[in-house]
Amino acid sequence: MIKNLLLDLGGVLYGVEYARTALALGLSVEHLPQLLGDPMLAAYEKGKVSTDSFLAYWHTRFPHYSREELINAWNAMLLGPLPASQGVLEELSKRFSLAVLSNTNELHLNRVLPEIGGWKPYFVGMFFSPSLHYRKPEPAAYKSVLQALGWKPEETLFIDDSSSNIEGAATVGLATLLLSPSNSPEKLLSLLGQ
Repeated sequence: MIKNLLLDLGGVLYGVEYARTALALGLSVEHLPQLLGDPMLAAYEKGKVSTDSFLAYWHTRFPHYSREELINAWNAMLLGPLPASQGVLEELSKRFSLAVLSNTNELHLNRVLPEIGGWKPYFVGMFFSPSLHYRKPEPAAYKSVLQALGWKPEETLFIDDSSSNIEGAATVGLATLLLSPSNSPEKLLSLLGQ
């Protein structure tokens, strides 16, 4: 019996298009896996390096861009709250306890949190990788959220648009749902029998 929904943010409730950041840096979309797989990004999303260190590192890779241009390029992937999300959260919160688990970083949070402030009443908790010091799909990311909320994995459905994050959640006993395509929260109501 599912009582709780643990939701990803980017690509599920909040629009993300990673290719926009690659293009803003003058890269082709083929470079995206290398860009997103960079160890510095993993460290930044775990809160292990500062925004200044993160930007200084990217400046060594893209020296022809100013700090402001690098910030704008990094934020280019952020499309904003998806139009259907508010109504979806309103409906889901009538049946389930809701929480967010997101891999993110300080630059993105500075932009995103003000945009989703109206959603806070729907959630019993919002968990972001820099404060957890873990990232999905690391098992500890899911375990720490479950522990903080007192949720049982067998009563919790984890929803994400990344198959690797889904696989990570399954290793700790969470029920899982892959949202495909990304950025389609309106599908959640039919998938969950609303």
